[in-house]
Amino acid sequence: MSKFPVLPIVFAAALAFLLQHFLGSLAWAGLLAVITWPLHERLLQRGWSRVASASTLVAVLVITLAGPSIFLINTLSNELETVERLLGEINQTGIAAPEWLARLPVVAEPAMKWWQENLAQPGGLSSLIQSTAGEFVPFLTGTARTLGATILTNALYLFLAILTLFILYLHGPAVAHYVDHAGDRLLLKHYAALRRLLPLSVRGTALGLCSVALLEGLVLGLAYAVAGAPAPVLLGVITGYLALIPGGAPLAFTSVSLLLLGQGHAGAALGLFCWGAFELFLVDKFVRPKLIGKRVNLPFLAVLFGLLGGVSTMGVLGLFIGPFMMAVLFWWLRGGETEPVPTIIVAGPEHSAPLP
Repeated sequence: MSKFPVLPIVFAAALAFLLQHFLGSLAWAGLLAVITWPLHERLLQRGWSRVASASTLVAVLVITLAGPSIFLINTLSNELETVERLLGEINQTGIAAPEWLARLPVVAEPAMKWWQENLAQPGGLSSLIQSTAGEFVPFLTGTARTLGATILTNALYLFLAILTLFILYLHGPAVAHYVDHAGDRLLLKHYAALRRLLPLSVRGTALGLCSVALLEGLVLGLAYAVAGAPAPVLLGVITGYLALIPGGAPLAFTSVSLLLLGQGHAGAALGLFCWGAFELFLVDKFVRPKLIGKRVNLPFLAVLFGLLGGVSTMGVLGLFIGPFMMAVLFWWLRGGETEPVPTIIVAGPEHSAPLP
């Protein structure tokens, strides 16, 4: 009877504790490598060198993720200049109280008095902003310091993830060889099944997330145009990217609904919000689980609870880990049959090993 491998597990736990702050970067690099590995292989088969393929894929990923953010920041900066000019004009002339303010029950009189004292007089807006900002300066200063440290930390984690991904592209066969050797020693007959299920579930999740994000960007972008929202194409693109993260799509269409409501289009705002909620319910509860569960033969509820449980406990990484754990569970419930892992020979350097 073989002894349980206690020492390797203790060492792995100690190593995880040592690298606890960088496990997220390593996990994201591994996930991106598994998701994009078929593209890497295709480029290698076309005669590309490993360095050229790795550089191209990393550059495409960075541009895909960072490009829209830069475009959005540039657009917002232009909008902020317009808002700044508008506020300057309002401060010089003052702004009359709207008619609906005088019709408010109970609070109409104090609200009108406050408006006349602070906003209707020339220069009143500037005085109001200065007095309000003075009260929040200590809070804003502390928040800025914390936010700055958070941005720098996340930038470091992102750099480490990209660097690790580049190294995985270069030395993927060697890494797979060592991981397979360790997995065969520690998990014996179960490793082959885990080795097969991991890339299937991860790529299925990536396909589901990207397909749903594209679908929501198109559908909600069209809804923005019908509702009369400004720049519906830009808003649709932003919605598509936000739909990649949990809660992004509802945040997008709710914000656009509030924008329409602020412009006085109450009916369009209500219609957009109701359509967005209905579309989100259909996509999140039926379309996304179907796309993710198809590759690993998971039932609808298993994928749904895997996604919800994963994201609620592990954040965005849980979107990939949850379905994988459900795939392992149903593999075991179905009898634990294993299938041989195909060996893929990759053109290039010293090692050839089964790759994800």
